[in-house]
Amino acid sequence: MLRIKQTTNRTMNFFRKLFKASALMAILAFAGCNSNPSQKYFKSIPQEFDAMCQRAIDEWKVPGMAVAVVKDGEVVFLKGFGHAHLGDSTTAPVPVTPQTQFVIASTSKAFTSGLLANVMDEYPEIKWEAPVKNYLPDFKLYDPWVTENFQVREIMSHHSGFNSYALDDLPPWGYDRDDLYKIYSVLQPTYSFRTKYAYNNSMYTIAAKIIEKYTGKSWDDAIAERIFTPLEMKNSTTGNLSFYTAENLAQGYRMRKAEDKDEITVVPRTDKDHAFAWLSAVAPAGFVMSTAEDMANWVKMHLANGTFNGKEVISRKNHKMLFYPQTITGSDSTRLTNYAQGWTVEYGQQGRFIRHTGLAYGYTALVGLVPDLDLGFVFLTNNGSTSDPQSGLGRDLIELYRGTNNTKYFDEYFAEYKEDLFAKDEEKPAVEQTPVAALANKAYTGTYYLDVFGTATIYEKEGDIYFKLKDVDAKLEHKNGNVFKFFQPGSGTYDLTFTVKGNRAQSFTFNINDPVGDFVRK
Repeated sequence: MLRIKQTTNRTMNFFRKLFKASALMAILAFAGCNSNPSQKYFKSIPQEFDAMCQRAIDEWKVPGMAVAVVKDGEVVFLKGFGHAHLGDSTTAPVPVTPQTQFVIASTSKAFTSGLLANVMDEYPEIKWEAPVKNYLPDFKLYDPWVTENFQVREIMSHHSGFNSYALDDLPPWGYDRDDLYKIYSVLQPTYSFRTKYAYNNSMYTIAAKIIEKYTGKSWDDAIAERIFTPLEMKNSTTGNLSFYTAENLAQGYRMRKAEDKDEITVVPRTDKDHAFAWLSAVAPAGFVMSTAEDMANWVKMHLANGTFNGKEVISRKNHKMLFYPQTITGSDSTRLTNYAQGWTVEYGQQGRFIRHTGLAYGYTALVGLVPDLDLGFVFLTNNGSTSDPQSGLGRDLIELYRGTNNTKYFDEYFAEYKEDLFAKDEEKPAVEQTPVAALANKAYTGTYYLDVFGTATIYEKEGDIYFKLKDVDAKLEHKNGNVFKFFQPGSGTYDLTFTVKGNRAQSFTFNINDPVGDFVRK
């Protein structure tokens, strides 16, 4: 059982002061890049930026991209590049416009945290530093102490103790959002609570539970009513409501390695195993659909500290909390990077840079905020391979506005991308194992049960044994001894390990990034 004893207030205060001092030092160290702003600020978009965006389309082979830039409260750049649909033998290519919809992937996380902040304004009894159990009495994690001390602010800051992408594999198995919420009760954490940054999507479903309880509406309806409507985001929705029916949604594509060249392939919208099942289950973490035009309003609101067109959408107090660092994610000689509430907060050479990228089944996105420049930007693409083009463009745009003439990031990201794209995988020597034969099939067949997961069946067919659980119905291939493997489309390959007593399996288990408990024979 992994956990940390409750930290004393004195110790916590020490680390808070230490962090604040570190952040201040980072800002002061790079204050020189903000000197003489009268010479370095632009009121409009730098002329070279348009050409830089087109270069991204050409050199990175990005099918399509929509871009919005906000400066001093105004949209100074709004344009589409490339194609929403590349066309085929029967259809003509469709250009990207500022009104083209994209799945914005993990930049959706900020919408869930922003929505929660909005709900907190109406229901002040919800506190960031209060236990989740105060609001969701049925909330349960594997460790009882962690269950009692897990705070609201920790839902979205990626230091829960679970491994990266915990439970992400399960939606293609047939488990929905409510199932994931319950499965946390039997999922064993890989790390001690609050000790390690590990990116997690499914935790955002817990925030959605709080939102739904207090608003009396689904996460989808609440975000439409409380965020999209007041921000006049008229072409924004959630994929749960419109993924299959949207007429203006860009086709998702993915770049693949093919010997010594790259090629673009379609990511089918109809592939429920690979796309909709996962996106739907973790929608609060990644299934907002929006346009560059609409996202410009989202950026405006954040740069105005939670207000839009003079109306408060999120109070200044709760808006500030969205960007309060919770987890240190990395540092080097040039920057200190932290995770807040659905946002990455960076202190470094480019000042305080608030951002988040997104990547999901044929789409990538980047949303960036530079408060000291009163600058924000959005890049949405249907290139589901890498967000590096947007990252390079965003950082170079910051340099343009600072007047440094140091637009090197795009080239650096591109060079690394090409190196990775054509890199040859090194052959690893096989690890020799002395094979151990499996028992007879009948030793494993039967029904097994694990709370929350439900009943699993091991059955025999035509001399082979199969594993059935929810939508999984997969042939087991013997690996060694009592260890078998199976493959589930949309998720991957997993080891299934039996515990045997007296030549008969008594239980089995498997890992989904983190270990689950034992399925016990009925």
